[in-house]
Amino acid sequence: MKPVDLLYMGLGAAFLAKDKFEAFVDDLEKRGELSKTEAQKFLDDAKARAKQEEEAMNARVREELRKVLEGMGLATKQDIAELKALLTQKSI
Repeated sequence: MKPVDLLYMGLGAAFLAKDKFEAFVDDLEKRGELSKTEAQKFLDDAKARAKQEEEAMNARVREELRKVLEGMGLATKQDIAELKALLTQKSI
């Protein structure tokens, strides 16, 4: 299984959980256990926490990708720019 497959599985699970969560809150609201205002605040808070988690996960993924690429010894944009600068200096 490729890492991208795991990513897609995780995203699918997240979207499914989001839909189930919203349905759960709607059900609580319909049964009168939450007011419309409470339900909206609850959803807004959950979305804010999810956004923070998403940003933290993105940062971790970027860092891990950076480590993998670094470990592979691939040239970075900065490496290429430095080589271009050296070639330009040598041809002058």
